[in-house]
Amino acid sequence: MRRLHTLGTTVFLTTHYLQEADSLCDRLAIIDGGKIVAEGTPTALKQQIVGDVLTFRLEHPERALEPAQQLLREQACVRETKSDQAALYVYVDQGEEALVSLLRRLEDADIAVQSAALTRPSLDDVFLQKTGRSLSESTASVL
Repeated sequence: MRRLHTLGTTVFLTTHYLQEADSLCDRLAIIDGGKIVAEGTPTALKQQIVGDVLTFRLEHPERALEPAQQLLREQACVRETKSDQAALYVYVDQGEEALVSLLRRLEDADIAVQSAALTRPSLDDVFLQKTGRSLSESTASVL
């Protein structure tokens, strides 16, 4: 299929394996109940969900978590923040750029970061958001 694609051939692929669709497709449509509920490039569809997720593990979270969350909420690139007792989750656009900027902000505020990670939403997240259920629930009900 990849060879056909490089030769300029259009290939229509039907699959329940969203990782396969993500890696093979330039554009895709998610169909639910016979209707297209989402359409676009895999990257664009995943960006509609929440953007990228930055996870910060802070030194001394018991005293640093709340000030860090407040500081990062004020940044233009931040869509949303969530936290638990161990980490701060920051939802942003353009995760690579935001990571550098936000790490600098935390450092300038003397908030020590133990670790930082960048993750991106998957097409499974898109399917869940667009249909209200996971793909495994959908395929189980068909079988």
